[in-house]
Amino acid sequence: MTRRMFEHLALLLFPLVYAGGLLSAAWKFLQPIEKRPVQEKFLLEKDRAYFDDGDAPPVDIDFNGAKVFVLKVGEKMRAFDSQCTHLACNVEWEHGKRLFICPCHNGSFKETGEVDRKPPMDPLKEYLVTVDESTGAVVVQNKIINRT
Repeated sequence: MTRRMFEHLALLLFPLVYAGGLLSAAWKFLQPIEKRPVQEKFLLEKDRAYFDDGDAPPVDIDFNGAKVFVLKVGEKMRAFDSQCTHLACNVEWEHGKRLFICPCHNGSFKETGEVDRKPPMDPLKEYLVTVDESTGAVVVQNKIINRT
């Protein structure tokens, strides 16, 4: 094979290989995404007794693909989505201050989910939590509490 034949062959095959790659990517893009079943409830491994210690840090769980913090505020169990309502960054728990801190713009939320320091304007999204008083089991429900 001469050098000229190799160059002609390469110029002919390159667009075909490129088009094949584009078609393959388009085929994968058009395939439907497999949906995970949505959990209606999440039973925590830790029971109510864990939260009775007033200084217990929140338990973070993966609930339907979202990180959720579960903690006791006063006498009530509460669960908050970890996404900041400003830019959807994940907030972190600051144990000493008992605040949720957003690392993106240094906003913060009180342990009740309300805005403590702006730029976030809205409180954290809160899930319904139920406690079985007989067993102490803590269950996070897939229901958002509307706090308007």
